[in-house]
Amino acid sequence: MASKFPAGRDEKVKLRPRKDHDMTWSCDKHGEPIKFYCKEHKIPVCHPCATKDHKPCELDDIEDVILERRRKLDDRQQEIEEMKKQLKALDSKLESNETSASNHVQSVNDEIKVAFEDKLQIVKNKEKRSIRSIDEKADKEIQIINEKRERRIKSCHEEAEQQQLTIKESQSKLESETKAISEVVAKKIKDLTSKNQHAITIMDNVDAKIKRIKQDDKTLVNEAPQVLASLDGNLSLIVHQDVSDYLARILRGVQKVEFVEGEVGGEHYGRINGYIGKWELVKSIPIPPIVEFPEVCGWISDDEICVWDRGWFLTHQSWWDLDSNATYVTNISTEHTKKVIEGGSNVYITSCASIDSNVIVCGKGRKDYTGDSLDGCITLYDRQWEVIRDITIPRNNRSNQGVGRVYVDVDRDGMILAAQNNQSNIYVINPADGKIVNTITMQGKVVMGMIQALSSGDITMTTVERSEFTIISRSGEAKVVLNSDEWFYPQCHVDKLTDTLYITYVDSKRRTFAVDQVSCDGIIQATRIVEREEGKRNVDLYTSQILVTPSGNLVACDTFDICVYKKIFIL
Repeated sequence: MASKFPAGRDEKVKLRPRKDHDMTWSCDKHGEPIKFYCKEHKIPVCHPCATKDHKPCELDDIEDVILERRRKLDDRQQEIEEMKKQLKALDSKLESNETSASNHVQSVNDEIKVAFEDKLQIVKNKEKRSIRSIDEKADKEIQIINEKRERRIKSCHEEAEQQQLTIKESQSKLESETKAISEVVAKKIKDLTSKNQHAITIMDNVDAKIKRIKQDDKTLVNEAPQVLASLDGNLSLIVHQDVSDYLARILRGVQKVEFVEGEVGGEHYGRINGYIGKWELVKSIPIPPIVEFPEVCGWISDDEICVWDRGWFLTHQSWWDLDSNATYVTNISTEHTKKVIEGGSNVYITSCASIDSNVIVCGKGRKDYTGDSLDGCITLYDRQWEVIRDITIPRNNRSNQGVGRVYVDVDRDGMILAAQNNQSNIYVINPADGKIVNTITMQGKVVMGMIQALSSGDITMTTVERSEFTIISRSGEAKVVLNSDEWFYPQCHVDKLTDTLYITYVDSKRRTFAVDQVSCDGIIQATRIVEREEGKRNVDLYTSQILVTPSGNLVACDTFDICVYKKIFIL
């Protein structure tokens, strides 16, 4: 039986190149040419070694081994060359796509700039017209009018400066958002570029190593197995696919970014929208303890949220017997809450909306109805919450012991939409004179809660209490019906700028409320974008709901805090 070769590093058989033959070498022990490769001991041997020490071993011809390993290395080297081309092409693609993404965001910035430059110019033109008109009137009575003129010019300048400041602040805010989006995209592409460059470096190193070991048969035989084994993981292929897929996702996310603007409640608003981002809690405003059981019932400006004190619920008594139905306004900027309407034993606010910068409309629930009309269920207020006028609509349900609830909203034309609970008629009312200009009758459904106008002209409303919402056309035809087994005691609120719906619902097992984002076509775009536990004073999660401010923030009330959520761009 052949003896094994020594295991120690210094005792291994030393091989030296054969004279006048660069591609073969001789055995140091016998001085004979290397002829074979022992597959059992994985070493090259000469003929005496093979016959004496490796007779029972399986031997290959050394030239065959060299040719086979050279062939494998050549094959792998060709694969590496091809992969290097792909990785370098991907590197170029990364650079071009970073430029494309940057150009898209810049185009959005350009659109914002043009939009706001037009508005600034309108303000400036208005200022010039005002000054010209003032100058013309000032010529009539020089001494007196000049003093008046200076005062009015100063006021005009101050008003114009304030308007320009507001516009510039809005523009700056939007541009800061696009800048943040650009920074997110740039960071992600930088990370991908680094990853791709690392893969290129690895391939370059492997390629250089293969070129080196192929220059000498001894090195080739001894080191080729390790090089080949290192390539079996296909690291470059994995990196290439990972970078390509992530890059495509980045581009899809950037392309969804858009600038939207429009009129809501008589005021102009604009914001960055279009992407499905992450909603983060940016502010939590404590509600004063004097408000026993707050429930949001609408917004009257981007910063002002109306809250109805439903404190009667805590006593488990009839609300008609209590005086706790006061209405409050919480300013989410100053975090100040003030009472604006005193409570009463027979009236409370169901809903409210802004008609313009000066007038607010409120729908109410009342107890003391008689006759064929609902008097005092719709009231117009000025911004100091002084009553402008009450509006009357027909009373269609006379079987409920004089109790009636009316829900209101304002449509895109500034008209009031009003509907009595458990009835199919929706009245379109001109706020200027309080007269009904149109009656929309739903087909086969009745109003069972909030009604809200969409910018398209359609109307969404609760049609089955705490379970179903319907979007109807102006002819009364149901276009979309929204419901889900996941929605328990749901409530719906509309983003007036985009017509996106936000459905708030209860998870009774987890004692939380959650919010889903739904398109006006009824497609669920994102689920549980916000989820929050009950407030410390909360005994009933079923009244929890969420509002959408014109600037796009979500405002939730959990009966303890008013929580403000902002959407953040993520990849």
